[in-house]
Amino acid sequence: MNTRQKYKGFIVFSVLIITLLHYVTGSSIWGFHDFYRRLYYIPIILAAFQFGLRGAMLTALSIIALYAPHLLIYFGRVNIEVINQMLEASMFIIIGMITGALVESESRVRRLLEIQITKLTDLENYTQNILDSILNGVVAIDREMKISSVNREGAKLLRIEDQQNATYIYDYFEDGEEVKELILKAMVQEDNVSAYETTSLKEHPGKQTIRIHGYPLRNILNRVAGMVIILEDITELKRLEGQIRRVDKLSAVGELASGIAHEIRNPLGIIKTISQTINKDIEDEDIREGLEIIEIEINRANKVIQELLDFAKPSVFNYKNQSIDQLIKDVIRITNKYAEQHRVRIHYKREEDVFVFLDADKLKQAFVNVILNAIQAMNEGGNLCVELQDKDCWVKISFIDEGKGIEQERLEKIFEPFYTTKEKGTGLGLAIAHRIIEEHKGYMEIESEIGAGTRLDIFMPRHLEGGHEKDEENTDC
Repeated sequence: MNTRQKYKGFIVFSVLIITLLHYVTGSSIWGFHDFYRRLYYIPIILAAFQFGLRGAMLTALSIIALYAPHLLIYFGRVNIEVINQMLEASMFIIIGMITGALVESESRVRRLLEIQITKLTDLENYTQNILDSILNGVVAIDREMKISSVNREGAKLLRIEDQQNATYIYDYFEDGEEVKELILKAMVQEDNVSAYETTSLKEHPGKQTIRIHGYPLRNILNRVAGMVIILEDITELKRLEGQIRRVDKLSAVGELASGIAHEIRNPLGIIKTISQTINKDIEDEDIREGLEIIEIEINRANKVIQELLDFAKPSVFNYKNQSIDQLIKDVIRITNKYAEQHRVRIHYKREEDVFVFLDADKLKQAFVNVILNAIQAMNEGGNLCVELQDKDCWVKISFIDEGKGIEQERLEKIFEPFYTTKEKGTGLGLAIAHRIIEEHKGYMEIESEIGAGTRLDIFMPRHLEGGHEKDEENTDC
């Protein structure tokens, strides 16, 4: 039995019980009849609330039909008393009409309200779905710069797990004070924020470069009530721009090397031969020492020229399925003696071995260049940590040293050819390593802090062809 049937049964039962009380109570105790008559209002009002105007009227008419014979039985004839009682009973109909009408009116208002709430909810969900489908972050803030709404991409960029706990927009950026002043100035002047570049909080892993656009958010009085902030993740764009700049420079270096390296090398060879010939016939120690210096410097120049030629010529790769773990161990074995001479200890740890389709010799050359560079950065000795991690579709190899560190303004140029901070460096070691990694479709990231050391991460894709069963299992890569 459902709720409506229960109420219907209760109404019928209560009307019958009240009517029965009228019929079994003597006419001499008329005060009880007045009390019973007033009890009829209960089922009438209940019927109005449960079944509306129609239910209230039907109940009221039924009560009058049952109540009227009782009057004739007790009074015996139609007189003024009976008429008064019937007129009073007609209040059942009036109460039923008023209560039923009010209930139905309230019900209509409630239905309209529910329809409007449903429409607003649907509109809100539709708007949120549109915002969530936008690839850029969209954040609404109030005049206090507190986040009031954020779409899915915005929450992802700012790393907001629960929107209820979102705080002020400037709290999510490394240069929060500058962002705060910029947005505040734009709101005061009712102006836009155009293409301001900043970075996400450095406390979070995987720091991102974000471009901010801001537009005033106005209320119905056309007053600025906040701002709509558009967040554009340009981390990959910046990395690609840096790669393009480096490729342009590498291309220019290649042309320069191939054009003049041989022309320089030939005269150097002649000078070296003549100095060696003269050196055999000279007995003066000062002149002999000078000729030896000439020979040493010619050898050093030849080494630079050879590096230039190696750097400029197209690479020929011999790809095979290789164990990254074994490759790193081979590189550490090669560089261990050199590290010991410079009082550096190399520590290696890995999560699990990973197989990648690559050219082992080329990659060893890149890793050796990185390790030698890290060792040379630790003048007083120290520890060099090498870590191997499997990051979904990428293999991450990290080199973390305890050297003197690199200034932030120099980090952007660190992979450029001929850029070096060492007195006797050629500036080609990291440039060659960077080119090898890029030719393997990977990329490099570097972070450094003066006095704390440098961290260089190499990311190698796992999706290069090769057919190793581990790779075939990962179909998402």
